[in-house]
Amino acid sequence: MTDTHHSDDSTDAEPDTDRDSDADTDLSTDGGRVYHEPPETAPTADRSPVERVRAAVPSGPRALRYAVAIGVALLWLVPLIGLFMASVRPLDQVIQGWWSFEGMTITFENYARAWEFQSGPMRQAMWNTAIVTIPSVLAVTLLGTMVAYPFARFDFPLKTALFFLLIVVMAAPPELVAMGNYNTLRTTGLFDTYMGLILVHIGWGMGWVVMFLRNFLLGLPEELEEAARIDGASRYQIFKSIVLPYSAPALVSVAVIQFTWVWNSFFFPLVFMRSRENQLAPQVLPLMKGRLQIDWGLVAAGSVLTMIVPIVLFVTLQRYYKQGMVAAVAD
Repeated sequence: MTDTHHSDDSTDAEPDTDRDSDADTDLSTDGGRVYHEPPETAPTADRSPVERVRAAVPSGPRALRYAVAIGVALLWLVPLIGLFMASVRPLDQVIQGWWSFEGMTITFENYARAWEFQSGPMRQAMWNTAIVTIPSVLAVTLLGTMVAYPFARFDFPLKTALFFLLIVVMAAPPELVAMGNYNTLRTTGLFDTYMGLILVHIGWGMGWVVMFLRNFLLGLPEELEEAARIDGASRYQIFKSIVLPYSAPALVSVAVIQFTWVWNSFFFPLVFMRSRENQLAPQVLPLMKGRLQIDWGLVAAGSVLTMIVPIVLFVTLQRYYKQGMVAAVAD
């Protein structure tokens, strides 16, 4: 009797084991947790196409925000489109309006003329602009980081007064300090030289760079620096190995903004650069308009050549630029 009972129990238990094993064929365990294997095909939509379209339509407030954003984008894009269309069309078609596409002729002759313009070739002007812009951006970015770090971490006498002085210099108009810089460059022999203009841009950009990077570095966790100091790292090692890598998005943001400002700057080159061979791109553009008649196609082509470099730089580094801007504003 006993053997028969046990044999019946074992016989009845086998189907349960099989069912359990079949139910767990698509499961895997790790430390007591059960994971479902991903399906081989995507799940079918449980909503009809009409319901999905209704769900995708934004609500009233969101639709209003979209409309405002699109409107602002069009306000910026339409002049740029008009500028480009004027640069690739003959003058007689540009005078009729760039939005007139009847009998439109596409030509790149305006770019060739601007590149080798007699009174100031854009080829040489863009090279001169790069000579001034690149050192100005690199120097102000590195020096701004070195100045912003003490303002964010250390306590020293006159800290608030010095930071306020930087803000005042940043808020002052460039015309206010042009005369002082003019006399200084004349006295030191740096007038009408690349180095003199580079120093002016470095001094002028230092205020906003320090303020921007200081706000960013305030969000740097102090625990990282304390851990490095416990391990025997010096201040220089902390700055090089922790602060600079952590500040990479903010440094890219500073570099992009400073590059755009220096590249497109017109007032400082107009005041401090007089030689024809040293003129920068913003100085050459007004020369293309002519004396009797403005050749809008030539001016448009020169404008596109001037602005293409900052646009390419921004598109290339826009991911890091956004990260740095958001972090600096949030902190």
